Amino acid sequence: MVDTASAPASKVDVEGITAHIAADPYIRGLREGTVDLSWFRAEPGQGVWGSWGVKAQPSRRGLTLMDIDKASGEEPGPIGPSVTAPRGGGLDPEAGQTPWEINSKWELWAENLTSLYEESCSRQWNATADIEWRNLEPLPPDMERALCQFCTFLTMAEYLATDVLAPWLPKFNTYFHEIKLFIASQAMDEARHTEVFRKRIFANGGGMGMAIKLGEALAAIQPYVDASGKVANDTGSPLASNALFDNWRDVSYCIHVVFEGAVLSIFRYGEFLCNTDVDKQIFRMVMQDEARHVAYGSMHLKYLLENAPDPDLQRIQIHEIADMAEIFFLQLFFLQPATIESCAILAGHGVDGIAKGIESYKTLYSKMRGEYLSRIAAAGLDRSDRCLFPAELPF
Repeated sequence: MVDTASAPASKVDVEGITAHIAADPYIRGLREGTVDLSWFRAEPGQGVWGSWGVKAQPSRRGLTLMDIDKASGEEPGPIGPSVTAPRGGGLDPEAGQTPWEINSKWELWAENLTSLYEESCSRQWNATADIEWRNLEPLPPDMERALCQFCTFLTMAEYLATDVLAPWLPKFNTYFHEIKLFIASQAMDEARHTEVFRKRIFANGGGMGMAIKLGEALAAIQPYVDASGKVANDTGSPLASNALFDNWRDVSYCIHVVFEGAVLSIFRYGEFLCNTDVDKQIFRMVMQDEARHVAYGSMHLKYLLENAPDPDLQRIQIHEIADMAEIFFLQLFFLQPATIESCAILAGHGVDGIAKGIESYKTLYSKMRGEYLSRIAAAGLDRSDRCLFPAELPF
């Protein structure tokens, strides 16, 4: 309980603030009964008021963003205006401009963006109540230890995704509300994945495993960056040592295409590895979320390559960032001893089967690489002769 008698007196001049507010012409007008409703009476479409007379019809699923876009005819154009107004809204005449960082549709759009957001809302699940925790079956000690280490690694991976994506939300122009909504829903997905893996770690008599060394993955990309901070053999685009996350194009490619593409493969593998129905349920649930994230990244890459004003330069620069991203995530995901060995123990049904499990792990890797190359090829980027993921893991 706070001792108010000994608490220092407030230095805020409440009376002064109140007097300042009272002196405002608008507030004085309210006291005198004068109300200017010019904004209210303005004709729609004349700047102050937005649209009017639009009635969106709910579809079978309910009232979706697609339904209101259809009714209003307010599909986003190629450039977002430098204002805070929602798309189609009017603007206070005294409002200034807003210097959004990302204003061009080609920088952020994907043709499936709106429907993916609607899907993310309709398929939200609860890591507390929707997982059948009470039915979790005991595992042999070595299997439980291996699964807890695997889940510890996945918990760290989900943190990385959230920490990279969330700071980009205020950089998107509000004209493109779809990307703000979708990335916010993705941040919620990643938080729920962190939650469910942490809960699994403590739900069956196990415990938190060993944190992996992210620094080794960062060091792995340094041979591709020269002393000036540019990617070796690049075409003049400066890329600092944190270039993987330097702009939205690169963030989306690294996180949605490479990172989450690899995680999607790992989640599928996780369902295969698991020996209990509850564990399989966990991986099925996180898998459906991860598939949305990858679907946005793939279609964003396609939209960018087809609509950017300088597609040839974009393609060159994406190849450069892909060189770094592939090395970074190869080291982060597929060459970590604790991850390799925990997955191998699970795949081999115990420590005694680790040799067999390592062969299974190598199969996972090959499948991941093939899915990645097919995904980006469908989006218009061919890295079949340039991919830095080795065709096979050399062990």
